[in-house]
Amino acid sequence: MVKSIVLVELIASITVYMLYTMTMKPRLYFEQKITAFVNKYKVLGVTEAGEQADLLAMAQQKRLAFKEKVTFYTDEQQTQPSFTFRAEKVMDIHGRYFIEDVNGQEVGMFRKLFGESLTVSTWRLIDANGNEVFEVKESNVALALIRRYGGRIPIAGEIIELITLFLKYHFIVVDVATNEIVGKYEKTTLFYDRYKFSMTDEAFAKLPWQAFAAMGVALDALQSR
Repeated sequence: MVKSIVLVELIASITVYMLYTMTMKPRLYFEQKITAFVNKYKVLGVTEAGEQADLLAMAQQKRLAFKEKVTFYTDEQQTQPSFTFRAEKVMDIHGRYFIEDVNGQEVGMFRKLFGESLTVSTWRLIDANGNEVFEVKESNVALALIRRYGGRIPIAGEIIELITLFLKYHFIVVDVATNEIVGKYEKTTLFYDRYKFSMTDEAFAKLPWQAFAAMGVALDALQSR
């Protein structure tokens, strides 16, 4: 009886996830380029067919910065700043990151949930009025735990850490108001940091695209923070 109930709940969960996934469309693509002193990220738009389109922004992250700030430019030559995200405090595990346009006007923010992130990396994406709109978290709990704590296992730890380098991990986006899965952030390649961000029409309209672009870059750039 118990097994039947569990099976029914599992099937229901998978069905709901598939229904949400069917209504999602690719919105942004991300590509990382590692250089000697900085990490660079391309934020690409999408065609009507959902394929990669033209550059929307080029992000640059300085390494080992005490107070994180990532600047987004409109062009690959980085001649024209577009927007930024910056940490509220220096090396603050509970800190917020403010997303600001070229004039310093806040368009949104995000913060990492420290307690939840001990299990799976979990973030909250917030609008310019301070309202929490989306929760962004790793979709695979088992993989998240292995990545965090597998290296501590005696003897096998180093092998486990090596294996996890070749495993792709993804994030889901949950609407805070409805608790529905409305988006996903998927790593599309094994050896390079390239990602596809998909979302429903209704959810994508709730925040400026710059907020999603900033969060997408942060999921890679700040993952170890």
